[in-house]
Amino acid sequence: MFNPPTLEDLQETRRANEKLVLSALDSKPEWVETELAKTTGLALSHLRAALASLLDQGRVRRLPGTGTRAVYGLADPGLADVPATPLTADAKKVRDYLEGRADSALYMSEQLRMTREDVMTALSLLNAHGMVTCTFVGSLVIFRMKEVQALGAEQAAPAATGKKKQVA
Repeated sequence: MFNPPTLEDLQETRRANEKLVLSALDSKPEWVETELAKTTGLALSHLRAALASLLDQGRVRRLPGTGTRAVYGLADPGLADVPATPLTADAKKVRDYLEGRADSALYMSEQLRMTREDVMTALSLLNAHGMVTCTFVGSLVIFRMKEVQALGAEQAAPAATGKKKQVA
């Protein structure tokens, strides 16, 4: 009897594939998609799924290629690898600022009257909770809240009470 894989099995496989891709990308700065598939031993569909997830996490970026060749490399948005501890006041401030918009750390620091380092620390904590994603526009890194988080925050918002929502 065939037992289909559970969601947990699929996520575990995706994470394992992501590790293979990251380790290959760490060995040289640029990889063509087909070379990456051969090196990792992943089927193109599995490679693309891992790349899509890593792109969304901001850990990989698509680089300019020639023609239709997809070229990938490691991305460094400058976020520290921190544990997912409770959100700080600065992290909540950055999270609230990013709801419904996307912005660079430098511009956020100006708008929120925080140092760039404090914004990056807050973004690192939000990233540890899986709440932010980033996009590269040239050398500029643009941060935004993940769609799921934004939708969840809207649904959890108190109905026109004027009070700030509490985060557990």
